[in-house]
Amino acid sequence: MMHGLLALVVGMAGLAGAVASEPDAGDAGAERAGAAHERFADGRALLVALGQRDREIETLTGRVRLTGIQVLQGDMQRRLGRLAMRTEPAAGEGPARRMYAVRFEQLQLDQRVEAVNEHYIFDGRWLVERLPDEKQFIKREMVPAGRVLDPMELMRDAPFWVSVGDDADRVLRDYHAAVLPAADGLTVNAEHEDLAGLARLVEGCVQLKLTPREGAPGQDDWESVRIWFTPDDLLPRLYIKTAWTGDLQIAELFGVEINAAVAGAVFDTEAPAPGAGWQVQISPWRGRE
Repeated sequence: MMHGLLALVVGMAGLAGAVASEPDAGDAGAERAGAAHERFADGRALLVALGQRDREIETLTGRVRLTGIQVLQGDMQRRLGRLAMRTEPAAGEGPARRMYAVRFEQLQLDQRVEAVNEHYIFDGRWLVERLPDEKQFIKREMVPAGRVLDPMELMRDAPFWVSVGDDADRVLRDYHAAVLPAADGLTVNAEHEDLAGLARLVEGCVQLKLTPREGAPGQDDWESVRIWFTPDDLLPRLYIKTAWTGDLQIAELFGVEINAAVAGAVFDTEAPAPGAGWQVQISPWRGRE
């Protein structure tokens, strides 16, 4: 569970206030959904607009709820926490450096809810899992020194949304992209009965659906990724990743703020000092398997 972000289902008390900001139901919501859908002629047009918006965002913060559902096992895990993202401009012709940090505070396993303290950080090169209560620190180098990882390369493995970036051609080389009505996949052409409860959350939003092209890296791993964006400012609202097995990874983002100050320590991937009592595991880059 590391890399980029977001998660589901209205019902946890900690998000009651954020849920109150959902779009209104009724005819107005339907009209907004239609207007948002009609703004973009196709997937490329939406990707271009997202790329333009992406270049305007230096930081993004919000509350995040991440849910994993294993359909065959009947297993559900849901985490609630806070997300922070920061983008630093590209150096030369390389990709922008995108940093992500998620701090989970609550874990729900089926009907049991418990407090947790889990930190996941990606700084463009290193991926870190920090568990302060257990004093465990795991750090993995995703690319060699001197390189920055393009976040689209995480799309295959990431359990939650990563930025689609600002290169529509790059995305379209590996994925088919379609603009769909907000209700598609939820209450229309529903992929899973548990998704119907999310329809109200995305009323008025524009939906981007990505499916791997034949021969693309994610072809054998998952069937589709759907991302819903708010219609006016194109900020992420909901993410659903569907595996070929039917398993779901679902993410919601609430209370989004952009370009607010975010302390650099939030993205700190330095290991605890020796003698501090932590179990530290660092895996340097060894090349792709």
